[in-house]
Amino acid sequence: MMVFKLWRNCWQVAVLGFLTLAAGTGPACAGPDEDYAAGMIQYERNDFTNAMPLIRKAADAGHVKAMIIMATMLDAAEVDDQAATYYRKAADAGSLDGVYGLATMYASGDGVKKDVQEARNLIVRAAEGGHQQATWVLAQAYIRGELGIPDDQRDGKDALKWITLAADKEFLPALEALEKAYRSGGYGLVPDIAKADELKLKINKHRGVTEKKPRRRGEKK
Repeated sequence: MMVFKLWRNCWQVAVLGFLTLAAGTGPACAGPDEDYAAGMIQYERNDFTNAMPLIRKAADAGHVKAMIIMATMLDAAEVDDQAATYYRKAADAGSLDGVYGLATMYASGDGVKKDVQEARNLIVRAAEGGHQQATWVLAQAYIRGELGIPDDQRDGKDALKWITLAADKEFLPALEALEKAYRSGGYGLVPDIAKADELKLKINKHRGVTEKKPRRRGEKK
């Protein structure tokens, strides 16, 4: 299973410390936008203890971006049930980041009962909305057989659709899978060496590989 959790760091200490205190508040006259903006100033300074009460206040008032940041901080601190709640609220409000974040919780079983099928459904939903990370994850799931995708579906039209979309978004494993398919057949494609070579150039560019020019006759090494 692909590792979805990318946010395990010093936030855990700050967040857990904050959760032992009563929730703080911003200025009495401040609205959700102001609380979010003030919280993000502290967040970007890595001052999570002071950022969190402001961002929580904004999130609880319905600020969708604040919900995502709140969920991310809670997820990093492994306060998984609360993280899942904020991801779900954001998803219900139409946030693709919320949909994707909730999918990661279902995939890992953190904060919710593990449900790979639900994780896949949510990732498809996010990817269909144009969420880049979800598109990459879905393509990789077809390539590697993750997210409960049956083996007999890993070489079909859905696989080609998501792998192609991920390749268009410069996802290296998707570029490699397509290059191989165009070179020898796969995903229902007719071999096309010119297309395979075009993809190979993109792959080499991603890897920082410079194509060597052939030496002319008599040219010294």
